[in-house]
Amino acid sequence: MSSNNPRYAASQRNRSLNHPTIAKHHSFDEKNDKPNDEITQEKDNDRNVNIIISGNTDEFTFVVCADTIGMTSLNKEWQTELEYSRQAIQAINALEPRPLFCCVCGDLVDMVASYYAAEHGEDECNRIQDLQNDDWKATWESLHPDIALVCVCGNHDVGNRPTKTTIERFVNAFGDDYLAFWVKRTYNIVLNTSLFWDPTGAESLYREQLAWLEDRLASVSKQQPSHIFVFGHHPWFLYDEHETAKDLTGISPRPSEWEGEGHFHQNLVSRSSFDMDMIVTSSLSLTFHSSGIPSDFDEPKDSRGMRIVRVRGDGTFDHNFVSLP
Repeated sequence: MSSNNPRYAASQRNRSLNHPTIAKHHSFDEKNDKPNDEITQEKDNDRNVNIIISGNTDEFTFVVCADTIGMTSLNKEWQTELEYSRQAIQAINALEPRPLFCCVCGDLVDMVASYYAAEHGEDECNRIQDLQNDDWKATWESLHPDIALVCVCGNHDVGNRPTKTTIERFVNAFGDDYLAFWVKRTYNIVLNTSLFWDPTGAESLYREQLAWLEDRLASVSKQQPSHIFVFGHHPWFLYDEHETAKDLTGISPRPSEWEGEGHFHQNLVSRSSFDMDMIVTSSLSLTFHSSGIPSDFDEPKDSRGMRIVRVRGDGTFDHNFVSLP
């Protein structure tokens, strides 16, 4: 791996995204916890302190995709799905303007012992997962070096009931399982949603992540970002924020402006009562189709592909799903 092109554990560390492109486009002052395009003076607790405020509202784009390899053949082979990823990477590299980052929203691989140990044994499951992780990383190394890569853990990466051990396996392979970073005036939060799905296997890690999230949201609210984007694997809800567990939903622990997720293996866009867009992106591998879509929802496009998000200089954003052959 080139030292000027950090990926994985070299990039996702210290609860942030450390990549030259991201550093160039947020100029973030960690000490003051603010983006630093221009410095002004502000009174804080009767003390003069430097408050750093970003004035950069230029447009930029990023890409979201999810659910990449292993599921189609139940881990008998994954070269077919790696080829799908190569197609996606080729399409991402060709985008103009070049995206500043690409976020893969979980289930990077399919093999995990909590699903397949009864059939293969835990050691064999871990061996296959290691092979899939290595092949995945080798494939995604071809993403243009100027595009930062964000790796989100899903339930097939750390299990439906994650433990300290399964999370450590992910962290060793890909870097921090949750983190946050500025891009221009946007604040981006990456979560380990499997800990929200079932925290019972790692309750202390769940509490640590929740406390960190509450702290990040409290801090960033003072900085007035143009957007807060939150990335995870599990959708907080599908059609309505008040759905019950019987309706295949989760609950949002805190309001955010936009949620980008995978897991559902199909496209879906909903909105909460507090105006958070819940955007679910279809898979890069196996796609599903739901027969329970409410009549007032548009029929989603359930094909393999990726989502391109454009943040505009006027404080808005839009997105579109691009199908891949």
